[in-house]
Amino acid sequence: MECQVASATAQDIDLVGPLWKSMVEHHQALMGETWPARHLDEAWRLRRQQYLDWLHAGVASLFIGSEPGSSEALGYAVLRVQPPGPTWDLGEEIGILESLAVLPGRRGSGVGSALLAACRGTLAAQGIRYWCVTVVEANTAAARLYERAGFRPFYRDMVGLVAEADRPMPPPSTR
Repeated sequence: MECQVASATAQDIDLVGPLWKSMVEHHQALMGETWPARHLDEAWRLRRQQYLDWLHAGVASLFIGSEPGSSEALGYAVLRVQPPGPTWDLGEEIGILESLAVLPGRRGSGVGSALLAACRGTLAAQGIRYWCVTVVEANTAAARLYERAGFRPFYRDMVGLVAEADRPMPPPSTR
């Protein structure tokens, strides 16, 4: 299947809401009850505002993938640019693939690869050499897509509970 990717604007943001919710549902299905999740509408309200803030600040790009001649969004990507941290010499700015979502029935059909190619082209045109993505640990299909696109493990995000009552007690020390 052929997929055309077009740059979109903040005015197009609501076209990607159903895709984003579908991605979140997919993540929730993969993770089960491991981590608490927000209600989809609340999660989209928060993410939508982030997207709008980034787009209005000029630090993000929105791409929508569709079949040629169709206005139905098959997938989308949001790419953000920011300075890297102080440790690694990655240039003045790096790209952050904030989101990439594809309709469930179109996953594995090349839509995600086409969106990644558009993001890569945008970064290359800006002279940016490095980009990164965070993937849900259980989302092995997405990890394979990103690895095919050249991404490699770099940092590992870990999440834990803070409250003592919520954490298992460590074994007593023996002196």
